[in-house]
Amino acid sequence: MRIIFNNTIPFKGFIAMAVYPFVFVRSEYKTYQHSEEWNRMIRHEKIHFAQQKELLLITFYFIYFIHFVFLFVIHKNVDKAYRSICFEREAYQNEKNRSYLSTRKRFSWLKYLKR
Repeated sequence: MRIIFNNTIPFKGFIAMAVYPFVFVRSEYKTYQHSEEWNRMIRHEKIHFAQQKELLLITFYFIYFIHFVFLFVIHKNVDKAYRSICFEREAYQNEKNRSYLSTRKRFSWLKYLKR
């Protein structure tokens, strides 16, 4: 995993974005390193790495985008659609669990497709 600090990726309003094997982090969050918030964010992005490896990067983002559009049509709210994406639901629900990645079953994100 390589962390890249910048002011472009992800968009303002987000902290980090995983594109295997990189984690892009907004520069203003550089001071968060070595904090529990930082560790939680890294666990969140590592969950996305696991999802991306299972699906290969292109397939992951294709499903991510289609699921987002579908959810946006339903919720008509960008934030609600984003937080309802199956990949995000898995990551947010398990980002505080330090042992999650060592016990996570492959394709665990599938159970988050259910509403």
